[in-house]
Amino acid sequence: MKLEERISAARLWAAYNYPYLASALFALRFVADEKVADIAGDEYFRVYINDEASLDWSVDLLGVEMIHQVGHLLRGHASRAREVELREEDLFRWVDAVDAELNDDLQESDPLPKDSASHEDLSLPRSLFGEEYFFMGSTRTEKHRDCGSSAHGNPRPWDEPPPERSTDGVTAEEKELIKRRVASDALAHERNHGATPSGMLRWANSLLAAKVDWRSELGAKLRQGISEIAGAVDFSYRRPNRRYSFLPGVVLPSLRSRTPEVSIVLDTSASMSEELLGQALSEIDGFLSNGGIRFESVQIFTCDSQAGSPQRVRRASELQLVGGGGTDLTQGISAAVSARPSPDLLVVVTDGWTTWPQSPLPRSRAVAVLIGDNPPSTPEWLQRVVVNESLDGKRGWNLK
Repeated sequence: MKLEERISAARLWAAYNYPYLASALFALRFVADEKVADIAGDEYFRVYINDEASLDWSVDLLGVEMIHQVGHLLRGHASRAREVELREEDLFRWVDAVDAELNDDLQESDPLPKDSASHEDLSLPRSLFGEEYFFMGSTRTEKHRDCGSSAHGNPRPWDEPPPERSTDGVTAEEKELIKRRVASDALAHERNHGATPSGMLRWANSLLAAKVDWRSELGAKLRQGISEIAGAVDFSYRRPNRRYSFLPGVVLPSLRSRTPEVSIVLDTSASMSEELLGQALSEIDGFLSNGGIRFESVQIFTCDSQAGSPQRVRRASELQLVGGGGTDLTQGISAAVSARPSPDLLVVVTDGWTTWPQSPLPRSRAVAVLIGDNPPSTPEWLQRVVVNESLDGKRGWNLK
């Protein structure tokens, strides 16, 4: 068969077996190119294919390659690679990780794309995010696969310029419409047939879920923590009881509420994006101030794989960001809880790619402020607020 016929047959096979992906599959534009090893894509729904290298591929193998390409595009693997500041030397490990994420959702009878990794190859359980496979998975050395800039965002020699017309590729606006259509179709397929893969359902639900203003949510969490602590009153001898005059010679304590002690653990590891870091800290500053807590009285601990010394500053922009290594926020959390005075409210600002204490913190209420898109799961005892965009739809300002 000619290349066009093989593409048509494979696209129909993919749409028949994965009907919720049809909108994305039929938006793909194929470009024959001998520079690509076999098949690769870019961020504009263009798929570059080597006719000779793919000549002996079966219809279902070419079909799952198409499913992989739309999977990279729909789940934003290129932008997620930029979030983790992917280095060129880690490119193949990243491709293995996001391939494993997509392979988790293939039907058992389908072939895996050529040289792609599975969760078993990375020595991890299935149904993880690509970032989890990337940071925690083992490294393959015998096979390498480059799915193109659609998977990692790094330009490739075969990539065409960004499209100026709809016939040249899919624009950013059209891409968002396709993503929402596919997400809606995936949820409808689950309601009608109950057969949508778990990873696709997770993505569709997160995309279509009503977005809550993270500032309002963060403010509510902080106000709740502050009010519970400030509302707790106890007897104190700092100010005499008003009934003191009726009992001369007897010192009576008075009921007093106290100002909550607050600590912040700030993730400064290499995986941490600073795009919204400053904005999140600024909002924390504002809400604490409204609660009667001055930012300069808050202890702040920077942490990568080790906790830094506590800092007290007048404003967030004065912080000394020390770190840039691996990530183990249990060190920073332990340092904050062990400090004196111990915190009543602990705020952890991170991208979430860290280990956490297994049990709730003694005497401290904890809130995790998670920076970036698609953060991983956190312990049930930990309250969480996801900060993935500013209110005007743009990325926040840089702290530096």
